[in-house]
Amino acid sequence: MDCPYCSATPEDAWIFNEHAIAIPPDEHAGSCHAVVAPRRHVPVFYDLDVEEQRAIWDVLRELQQRIRQSLVVQGFDAGFVDSADGTGHTHVHLIPRVPGHPVERPLAAEWVALE
Repeated sequence: MDCPYCSATPEDAWIFNEHAIAIPPDEHAGSCHAVVAPRRHVPVFYDLDVEEQRAIWDVLRELQQRIRQSLVVQGFDAGFVDSADGTGHTHVHLIPRVPGHPVERPLAAEWVALE
């Protein structure tokens, strides 16, 4: 099985660095919906080392700044997805909350509001 995060290239990415990648999701929940994943294939977010976790948060912050430059947003929702069976690749959905544009967030994630 081909992992979309492991096989993503810098050309596919909105942001690509040593520890993390931000790419558009296969199924968009709304405008500027992005997925941030560690470059290393790890099934659970908290199994990442501190440097990798920090890189994920840094990419999420950079995406928020970029999106705020092009959209009026009320905030963002971040959805953390871990692999229940331990074989998948942990990742985080970032979805801007745009006034008047409700979205259906992916159900498999644990959601937190970011401002």
